[in-house]
Amino acid sequence: MSQDTMQRRRFLKTATATAGFLLTAPYLGRAASDPLPVRTLKIGLVGCGGRGLGAVRNALDADPNVVVWALADAFQERLDFGAKLLKEQYGGRMQAETARQFVGLDAYRNLLEEPVDVVLLCTPPAFRPQHVAASIAAGKHLYVEKPVAVDVPGALSVLDSARMAKAQELVILDGFCWRYDQANKAAREWLREGQLGKVIAFDGLYYATPPKSPLALDSRPPHESDVSWALRNWTAWYWLSGGQFVEQAIHTVDGMMWSMGDQPPVAAYGSGGRAQRTDDGDVWDHYDVHFEYEHDIMGHIACRQWVGCHSEITDRTFCEKGILTTPLRPRIQAERRWRYRGEKTSMYANTHVAFYQYLRSGKWVQTLEQAAVKTLVAIMGRNAALTGQRITWDEITKDTQSLMPESLTMETSLPPASIPVPGKA
Repeated sequence: MSQDTMQRRRFLKTATATAGFLLTAPYLGRAASDPLPVRTLKIGLVGCGGRGLGAVRNALDADPNVVVWALADAFQERLDFGAKLLKEQYGGRMQAETARQFVGLDAYRNLLEEPVDVVLLCTPPAFRPQHVAASIAAGKHLYVEKPVAVDVPGALSVLDSARMAKAQELVILDGFCWRYDQANKAAREWLREGQLGKVIAFDGLYYATPPKSPLALDSRPPHESDVSWALRNWTAWYWLSGGQFVEQAIHTVDGMMWSMGDQPPVAAYGSGGRAQRTDDGDVWDHYDVHFEYEHDIMGHIACRQWVGCHSEITDRTFCEKGILTTPLRPRIQAERRWRYRGEKTSMYANTHVAFYQYLRSGKWVQTLEQAAVKTLVAIMGRNAALTGQRITWDEITKDTQSLMPESLTMETSLPPASIPVPGKA
């Protein structure tokens, strides 16, 4: 057994004892002590941006006995827009009156004091660890958007929070929505049942355009604070988003983990850079990362956010007896070809349907550990590219660098961006 393998297994063993670390499946335990079969459930939404409003609409569509009880956001205009939109679309089910609409970086604390049953955490991911910890301490069931952190200390904090959540039997699902897509689940049954033989390699592409257009340098209002400006352009900053590899291409990391039996890799190395971006942030706009698994099995993920270029989101899992292609049009090339022919459904909607089915039935399900592991793998790949070094699993789990500024307020002064340079980062 190699030294890397022993170190990786030692970490997993330690994490199992300290944070309820589970890799192969979401935690499904006995019926919860407080099933919620019929009563109206109150939702609190933290983060009224596009993903947050999408998540709360999925929740309202998933269960007719769910109402919006409280809202929180860093910006008043986002709060006002979200409240207005939900009122127009859902009428009386939007019950977050003005007194239960909270604004500011600490608005989540006010929301958690409300008698909400479920909290949706949909802010930029830098805030996820502290929001998860506070929500679990308040005894709330959670929907947690991916990724769950932007750095290793944050991911390990979430693992610790997951242990606390188990003690309270809280239902927690994450935003890795492909796991709830019927077509992908059907395709991956071939892997689970061994019909394609052993996995030999994985290759994933996430070629896209920026999900949020970078703000032009000359569009910053003269009196806007550094933090306010960064929040409006949050995908441009590693400390807020984690960069594309962690914030967006983590879906491809999830695909690789799914193909590899949800086991983390032994090591990673890669490259990348900043070709098109001209904003005042620090993130790269393309990455190319290789992941090493045991027995010389390799995973490869390339991603980019470029305008005016070819776009493609494709995962290919190469096996002894065929090739599995996911996630957009799942199909299998083997001696017997296969393509999903069932009804197409929304993976976003399916996630929330499953969430409320678990709550109503009293099933205790928790996927927070898995989400934290995937986030750690994505951070390992990102850091390997940024530094130009080969980083092992043992090394990344010992990383202590925190990207979040200390004592953050809207008036905190931020240093100018420093774009990482391989060999120097």
